[in-house]
Amino acid sequence: MRQVGIMFLSLMVWVGCGPAPQPEGAVEQGQPLIDVGAAEAESLPHPFSADEIRDEWIVGFQLKLRRVMQGTESVERWTVVSADSDAVEIESAALDGDGNVLGEASLARSTWVELRDHATFPAARAEREEATRDTELGRLDGWVYTVQEDDDGTVSEFFFAKDLPGAPVEMRTTRGEELMMELVQLERHRPDQP
Repeated sequence: MRQVGIMFLSLMVWVGCGPAPQPEGAVEQGQPLIDVGAAEAESLPHPFSADEIRDEWIVGFQLKLRRVMQGTESVERWTVVSADSDAVEIESAALDGDGNVLGEASLARSTWVELRDHATFPAARAEREEATRDTELGRLDGWVYTVQEDDDGTVSEFFFAKDLPGAPVEMRTTRGEELMMELVQLERHRPDQP
């Protein structure tokens, strides 16, 4: 069975960084969100270029996200702690209900190209359409990538906002009526913006 990568910093260090436990088959850092085999090398357009992500994810950039996985809900904060023309280092920390860090934060380094490539979706099994959605970050215009797994009915949906380069604003993986995983951006902050 093909394994759907469970998220962006998965997009971005998307899925592979962070203290939350990863299920079997989760994506390692630097791997695309969806397994793109040799026979499916043709992919849909990426939502963002490596340069667009680099220009948005400056030192001090933060995301606060809610992750639901295997019936457990957690809140995480991702912070860009260093960046250069080639790569970024992102700190990921689990938060308690008051916003305090739980346990130890983890660091992950990725190139900008690796982050872009997390959003590689095989054209043979995926569709991309423009959409406007009400999200935790407000009403946003963007693209929805829907990926069908052909062997077990698993469907993954990724919503990327056009004006927010990087990780998907919302990501869900379902199998039938069962929610396998959900990742939702709750807050997003650049240090050069109010």
